[in-house]
Amino acid sequence: MKNMDEKSFVYSSDLNNFSTRNFTSEVIRLIKSIPRGKVATYGQIACLAGFCSSVRRVVWILHSCSKKEELPWHRVVNQKGTISLRPGEGYEIQKEMLQREGIVFDKKDRIDLDRYLWEPDENTLIKK
Repeated sequence: MKNMDEKSFVYSSDLNNFSTRNFTSEVIRLIKSIPRGKVATYGQIACLAGFCSSVRRVVWILHSCSKKEELPWHRVVNQKGTISLRPGEGYEIQKEMLQREGIVFDKKDRIDLDRYLWEPDENTLIKK
């Protein structure tokens, strides 16, 4: 898996120049770009949106906007390649949805990020 901090992005990391609304819009756009059969991590989305330290904001956006924005929320996992939701609180639903897209879990319920991690193309990285 590539380290997101090592990639160079076109985004400014200055919070003063990037409003919460812009960050939210960018996170939504990026999550909608994750193709079937691939996953992204919360941290990856935060970094791609310009703020690697805003992982919890990505979680909040997923929680508050998934239904309204019709986000493929199930394609976002933690940095270990595991589902963050607890059993009985959406874990089984997310796992089933990912498996239906061809994603394979190992015996410890981890996703091989070297195989399934989404690597956005240059067009996706350019803000629209």
